[in-house]
Amino acid sequence: MELKGKKISVIGMGRTGVPAANFLAARGARVMLTDQKGREELLGRTATLDPAVETAFGNCAPSQGSDLIVLSPGFDINSPLLDEARGRGTEIVSEIELACRFAIAPIVAVTGTNGKTTTTTLIGKILESAGKDIRVGGNIGIPFVSLLENPPRDFYVLEVSTFQLEGIQRFRPRIGVLLNITPDHLNRHKTMAHYAALKGRVAANQTEDDFMVLNQDDPLVLEQARDMRARKRYFSVEKEVEAGGFLKKGVLTLRQDGKERPICSAEELKPVMRWQLENVLAAATAASLAGAGPEAIAETLKSFSGLEHRLEWVRTLRGVDFVNDSKGTNVGSVEKSLRSFDRPIILIAGGQDKGSDFSPLKNLIKARVKRLVLIGEARPKFRQILNGSTDCEEAESLESAVRLALEKAVPGDIVLLSPACASFDMFKDYEDRGKQFKKIVNGL
Repeated sequence: MELKGKKISVIGMGRTGVPAANFLAARGARVMLTDQKGREELLGRTATLDPAVETAFGNCAPSQGSDLIVLSPGFDINSPLLDEARGRGTEIVSEIELACRFAIAPIVAVTGTNGKTTTTTLIGKILESAGKDIRVGGNIGIPFVSLLENPPRDFYVLEVSTFQLEGIQRFRPRIGVLLNITPDHLNRHKTMAHYAALKGRVAANQTEDDFMVLNQDDPLVLEQARDMRARKRYFSVEKEVEAGGFLKKGVLTLRQDGKERPICSAEELKPVMRWQLENVLAAATAASLAGAGPEAIAETLKSFSGLEHRLEWVRTLRGVDFVNDSKGTNVGSVEKSLRSFDRPIILIAGGQDKGSDFSPLKNLIKARVKRLVLIGEARPKFRQILNGSTDCEEAESLESAVRLALEKAVPGDIVLLSPACASFDMFKDYEDRGKQFKKIVNGL
């Protein structure tokens, strides 16, 4: 892709926008970087900008006559601000699409509503244990475009989101992973059909030479899989699969070309990962396709302690376990978290609504949650859905919610922060929410 002399607009001065602008400028492009926020708000972000990059604040409109427009994930590809450029036939792409055109190593790409970060991280650790030279990034950690500066010999391992997949044209993983599809981000994507189709786009440019790792237990994943051209491999916690990963008498097992390889017992995993067997099986299957042997897979799975803010054990106090699942920002994630425990749960939920339908949680909360403590803007919507079916109280702050939960708990209970909502009504982000939860719990 020739960049020298091209007029390129990069929209969004966030985590991907600044590296993308620098990448383009270093290759001779004339770059305009824009953002809706003001200059003062973004001084920290723009401090590392290439001096050749022009900037415009308070306006996300691309430059007139741009040859290419690169979008940060937070900017909607359907924005009316892009209508004029679309009408002229200007190419509009996401940062991962830009980066893939310069990548010299094959890609492992992980998507799905829940578990992306854990699965991506785990694949990376397995491949490192197997002696592979890899780089991990994308929607977590380092943006894909920044990984190009020091390319790996073997694989890029990337988490990818629907916001990024909206803007792909040639992006092609050698190995793709589709973990699950449950409602999320419908305030942007509008319908479940559109959201599911965007998840399926991870395989849009794959061929018969590539692989897709798919959740055998998720009907929406299987629906997206029907037209995929890549060779399909499956994972399941419910049944054996013809090719892929599954549980057999409690043992994680891989099957390929009719041959079975036991990896390790589920009981050998850290407790937090026993709660996330779907992610474990998906990672093991993908890593095996990337060349990792059973020993490296087993060694990594048994030592992996999970990620911060995802079913993270915080503390046991008076016989009560406190678990931080602040990354549970959608209904599907909370469903999986609630099903992970066979003990009474006091659930702290709520926050900023993302247009979610909370009704699928009603029966599960009734069956597994002994008491619900609500916080944030979504409290009235939660109450309306539950309609008195579960003991429910409200708290004005996270600290008061934690203290209320402890008052109601008895030894053997779990106090679980799993909000089913975004955090921006009360916190900087889900990480801030999780860190504050842990600080409060550890201060009890």
